[in-house]
Amino acid sequence: MSDNKEFSTAEELKKKFLSDDKMTLLLAKVVSVTMFVLGIIMAITTHIEGNHAMVIVSCTYGPLFLISFIVTLITNKPHFFLVLGYIMSFVMEIVFLITGGQEGFGIFWMCIISLFTFFSNQKKVFFIVNSVYILLVILGFWTPLYHFCYQFSDTMRVRFPLLYIIEFIFAIIIKFRLSKVETNRNILFDNLIDLQNSLQQQVEERTKEVMKEKNNSEKLLIELTQALATTIDAKDKYTSGHSRRVAEYSKMLAAALGKDEKEQQEIYLFALLHDIGKIGVPDWIINKQDKLTEEEYAEIKKHPQIGYEILKSISILPNLKTGVRWHHERVDGKGYPDGLTGDDIPDFAKIISVADAYDAMTSNRSYRSSLTQKEVRAEIEKNTGRQFDPEVAQKMLEIIDADVDYLLREKTEEEN
Repeated sequence: MSDNKEFSTAEELKKKFLSDDKMTLLLAKVVSVTMFVLGIIMAITTHIEGNHAMVIVSCTYGPLFLISFIVTLITNKPHFFLVLGYIMSFVMEIVFLITGGQEGFGIFWMCIISLFTFFSNQKKVFFIVNSVYILLVILGFWTPLYHFCYQFSDTMRVRFPLLYIIEFIFAIIIKFRLSKVETNRNILFDNLIDLQNSLQQQVEERTKEVMKEKNNSEKLLIELTQALATTIDAKDKYTSGHSRRVAEYSKMLAAALGKDEKEQQEIYLFALLHDIGKIGVPDWIINKQDKLTEEEYAEIKKHPQIGYEILKSISILPNLKTGVRWHHERVDGKGYPDGLTGDDIPDFAKIISVADAYDAMTSNRSYRSSLTQKEVRAEIEKNTGRQFDPEVAQKMLEIIDADVDYLLREKTEEEN
């Protein structure tokens, strides 16, 4: 934040700034009324001494400040008082040109200097210009040097310097008020910039912390899921690494289908846990080497439902439970457990279904060895539109064709 000691917070500075605005507004009103009264007094004195030109000048000078007061009062804008300097300068000069008033040149320059005072940003220049001018006025009117100047009347010798001194005093007050307001405005601006930079820095730091926490949470979730998947695969001594491979194939399919990185990661996690329901299936059925009976196969077919029940309370990944429940559904409606068809099956379940079948065919089982790549391709092609979604199956076929060395399969102990 700013090193300014007067204002500890931007809110305090804002209150101070508003207070300065009110003071400046009040000052503009006081000056306007005072100058109006002086204009009336000057009109009366010049009328008494018979200076008709200055009567006209005074009657112009006074009402202008009255208008300034009224407008300032209505709009609550002190800036109109400053604009009056422009209006006064031109109106006064026109009046002087028309009436031939001998005091016109002096008062005209008094207005110009007042105007310069209001709009000059340099205090040093302001004091030099005004001090020189007021010195000349005093020397020319109140010292013996006045004998060498134009011979003004006695009332003029008193009136003109006093009028300028009063205006000069007001100019000093206004100048300091405006300088204070401008200083406070700059401090407020600097404080707001510092506050914005500080907030931006805090947001960036917090964003980094949140991203780090998010990455750590995602990493922990993946590691826990992989550990759980390894535990599931350990139940079946013939399918070691099955869940991990299905997850990798599923992610490859998701990428080929144009899924974004987030969707790919979710599908990877779904696939890692697709067989979690086998925890509820007896080990002897899972590891049976002979052909399963209908009753035993019915027990195996319960694992999607069991997996769904295990995962249904997890809210952070709402599609996880349905991906596990429906990875054995078929597009022709002959799958299980719910017999869904076509578009009723979510994309992630269709992807896991193809990836699961592919790994089953490319892995060794107790009752057979892995199929050749040609046989696997033919089997997927044969079941496209029946067991597998056509679009997902086509992408799997493209992946198979690209795998010319048949690397996407379970490795033997010698290959590992």
